Amino acid sequence: MPDSKSMSALRKQLIALLILLLSLSCFLLITFLRNSFVAVNANVNSWAVSIQSDSITEIAKVIHYVFSTTPLVAITLSVAAYLFYRRHRNDALFLVAATLGVLLIVSVVKWAIHSPRPLNWIIQVSGFSYPSGHIVNTVVLLGALTYLIWQHFKSRNVKILSGILFVLISLLVGFDRIYLNVHWFSDVLGAYSLGIFWLTFCILAFRLRYTS
Repeated sequence: MPDSKSMSALRKQLIALLILLLSLSCFLLITFLRNSFVAVNANVNSWAVSIQSDSITEIAKVIHYVFSTTPLVAITLSVAAYLFYRRHRNDALFLVAATLGVLLIVSVVKWAIHSPRPLNWIIQVSGFSYPSGHIVNTVVLLGALTYLIWQHFKSRNVKILSGILFVLISLLVGFDRIYLNVHWFSDVLGAYSLGIFWLTFCILAFRLRYTS
């Protein structure tokens, strides 16, 4: 008969699998029903224009650059190098695979969907709109780092703080994309769903590969 530790591990895997399936379903649903978001997208876009101010815009531009691809890749490689140096090679591999792998996924999805960006952007960006790469990359990188923190730190306070920061920063980046009018609301929803799906998939794959 399985012990309590085995049952707990199985329960966590089942929860992760449920999150995986729900997030994938949400992403596919949003992707195929994007045309149904036209009115909502327009209303959210107009709302973003109504709250814009010079001071907020300057902060929003900083967030845009901080959470763009280049800084996030630099953070990934730096943390991975540190983990490798500390002989946490599996963790380093997990981090690199999760964060660099999603760059390829986002590029493929953007190319396949060919969704145009809003025309009233504050800051000019290139590429297609759906889904938001900033959000997907942030969710995956910060989520992976949060997972590693939960694995290596026993302090409950550290775990809670890392989880709160993960959620707040992810939401902040999502707000930033809408505020700058570089993405539609549906781009943001699709990005969160895709990011959670890929993060959960990588965690499950990592656990099955190295803890089974």
